[in-house]
Amino acid sequence: MGEQPQQIVARGYDAVAERYAELERDAPWPRLSWLDDLLARLADGVPVLDLGCGNGLPAGERIVRRHRLTGVDVSARQVELARRNVPAGEFSTGDILALDYPAGTFGAVTAFYTFDHLPRERLPEMFRLVHGWLAESGLLLCCVEVEDTPGMVADWLGAPMYFSSYEPDISRRLLSEAGFDILRDEIEAQAEGDHEVSYLWLLARKR
Repeated sequence: MGEQPQQIVARGYDAVAERYAELERDAPWPRLSWLDDLLARLADGVPVLDLGCGNGLPAGERIVRRHRLTGVDVSARQVELARRNVPAGEFSTGDILALDYPAGTFGAVTAFYTFDHLPRERLPEMFRLVHGWLAESGLLLCCVEVEDTPGMVADWLGAPMYFSSYEPDISRRLLSEAGFDILRDEIEAQAEGDHEVSYLWLLARKR
């Protein structure tokens, strides 16, 4: 039996955590503007779950200013860095598809550059899980790549990495079918090293 995608992603981010953190230094990515929109819609103290929290910067640091943060990442190295960078948050290592939270636990869920590391056929399952974890009218902010990628392993920052994504219309439809109303969506490109990558950004509310 071959190596599972989550094992590839975990080992990859363990290896490239520091290099990945350098990508955004010269050209800030769109995530903070989207995150600020999300957080402005929440009352102070609302619990927020960050799926694929990485090293906690910059999103986790922004979230804990007014909210309670739970971060989960498949990479033990990233979680180690997140605990150091954002001591006010609660962080753990795990497969996000295997998480088990009581219904209605969180007021918002974020997932930055995370869902593209799941097999795309499991995206409907992921959206349904998030729907269950959210409180009534809870919010989801996420981004997904816009390419039609069935599932591939490629060299990324010097390590093997797993990627998979749908075209934007399919991602939008799956989110709606999982019980969400899309409040905002936009495709934005960002610089990653010497090339640009386009993401579909989605801000949605639980129906």
